[in-house]
Amino acid sequence: MIAWFAAAGAAGLWLLLLLALAVATRNPPVPESEVRPGPATDAPAEQSPAVVDLITGGWRLCDEAPSATLLDLAAKGAVEIEEIGPELSLVRLRRDPGDLTPYEKLVYDHVRSLAVDGVVATGALAEGSRNLSRWWKSFRKKVISEARAQGLSRPRWSRAHTVLLTAAAAVPALAVGIAVTITDRKHDGGIGAAIAAFALLIALMSKLNGERGTELGARTAAHWLGVREHLAATGRFSEAPAASVTIWGRHLAYAAALGLAPRAVTSLPVSTPADDRRAWSDYGGMWHVVNVRYPSRLLWGRAPLPTIGRGLAAGFFAGFWTWIGLLVASAFDVWPDALVQPGAYAVGLAVAGLPLGYAIADLGGRAAVQGQIVRLRQVQVGSNGNNRPKYVYWCAIDEGRSREVKAFGISEELWGRLSEGDRVTAHAGRRLGWISEIEIAERSRLRGADTYDDTGEHLVNAPRNLGEALGQVLGDRINAVASGDPEDGPRPADLVTPADLKRALGIDVGTAVAYSGTLPTPPWLDVRSCRYETPTGVTVDVHTATGARSRYLMVLGHALTRVQGQPVQGVGGGAMLYPGVVSAQTGRGTFAINVSSPAGPPPPDPLIDLARTAAARLG
Repeated sequence: MIAWFAAAGAAGLWLLLLLALAVATRNPPVPESEVRPGPATDAPAEQSPAVVDLITGGWRLCDEAPSATLLDLAAKGAVEIEEIGPELSLVRLRRDPGDLTPYEKLVYDHVRSLAVDGVVATGALAEGSRNLSRWWKSFRKKVISEARAQGLSRPRWSRAHTVLLTAAAAVPALAVGIAVTITDRKHDGGIGAAIAAFALLIALMSKLNGERGTELGARTAAHWLGVREHLAATGRFSEAPAASVTIWGRHLAYAAALGLAPRAVTSLPVSTPADDRRAWSDYGGMWHVVNVRYPSRLLWGRAPLPTIGRGLAAGFFAGFWTWIGLLVASAFDVWPDALVQPGAYAVGLAVAGLPLGYAIADLGGRAAVQGQIVRLRQVQVGSNGNNRPKYVYWCAIDEGRSREVKAFGISEELWGRLSEGDRVTAHAGRRLGWISEIEIAERSRLRGADTYDDTGEHLVNAPRNLGEALGQVLGDRINAVASGDPEDGPRPADLVTPADLKRALGIDVGTAVAYSGTLPTPPWLDVRSCRYETPTGVTVDVHTATGARSRYLMVLGHALTRVQGQPVQGVGGGAMLYPGVVSAQTGRGTFAINVSSPAGPPPPDPLIDLARTAAARLG
């Protein structure tokens, strides 16, 4: 008993320490004296609407932030929001957005992935193949990163706090382990109890670890709360549609971030889960709403053969219990004895007749359903004998003929091969609503378009300290001298020549010119680049770097396209392929080739051919 009292006391002291640190690290108060109502200016503010949403919401990012970011992109001309009618507004991609912050690019890429010919309905912004939870976490982390860079925010627990709380948590965890060991007859549960107690305390500590403001952040929040009072006093933003950003500019974006433009935010569901019963479809060339129904599974959404078995079983039991009831009724002269069996047969046949008729009719002839998949859903309906969840699977197809569609039942095997947006031809029974076969005529453009991860810098072996950095630099120079490289490394124009581009891509280019763009690479990476151009607008950029750190170019394609790359075997020491970009490394360095065309990225084979040629020359 004494051991348990000691463990409780140690846990109590740790909780007091946690409480004390939580109070000491709470958000600084926003100085009321600096909350002065004042207008937002047309000049670009240092804080974006997303950062303003963070610091004015108690350093908790709210759901309005992605919508406010999209409004800000519209105010800056990257997109255009146009109101077509009372129920339809469109977002149009207007131009190359140029340099965007990581979270702005996240929102822009989501819009671009949904757009058809550069246009997407505002209501369709909730659609897509992204994992919304991952997408939101990535958006939040990127906004917090910018707020920290501006000195407005910081983690609640510093490194010292984390070390102190973690080390102190070991004491009550050890005390719990000792108490369990003493009281346990077998004396073998102490280690597990100590580990469980330690994990519980660390989880509690992590739960309280969020963002907290700095003194500068509190003063900046006071300024923006003053702006909020000014915008609220106008009373013009609460019913302003998203398309009015053409009139209000960034004022509407900041009003949305400050919670003053609910209509505009609601009409831009960037961070909202897709509605199961209300889908947006572009099948037929025009964006429209499709209302999806999931009928009762009494008969609908079931396979024909099992339905026959269930129908026979239902008819048998219905006839049997009817026979029992009629026997009782006949004993009291309520029902004629001669009609007991005919009555039971009639009820059994009536109950079994409908499912049997539907199933036989669907087996005899299935209808071809052509259209675009607008909803794929799985619904848990119980569990099997091993306590594993049991699901039913639904597939809703927009045939372009009605704004009301009924979802079909489908097997797990077929369901797993599909994606929303696929254009398909399904063979389904019109009475039971079961898809027996389905052919994909055109894959959804949304496949692989989900973006929520970072640019891939974590894949690179960056130096952790000055000594390691100096060691890498020295190693780079030794490798360069040993391999006979010139001081500034291989020339990109020597790796890919005009003759190579003519052979692989069928394009005629002149001599290489200097590359004038900006690469998303860190300043410590020395990259040499050149560009080939055609009169038709096709450009081919070749980038090279040497040394151990040159491996950063292996993820350049991810940074440019925000698409997960595919490894390519047999090219140099390893290669990665992205849409329009291929990169490879050899013993002498790394290169990347980026092909841009108005017609879209070229097929993979020509890019791999170019990479194989360049790798041979670099190696």
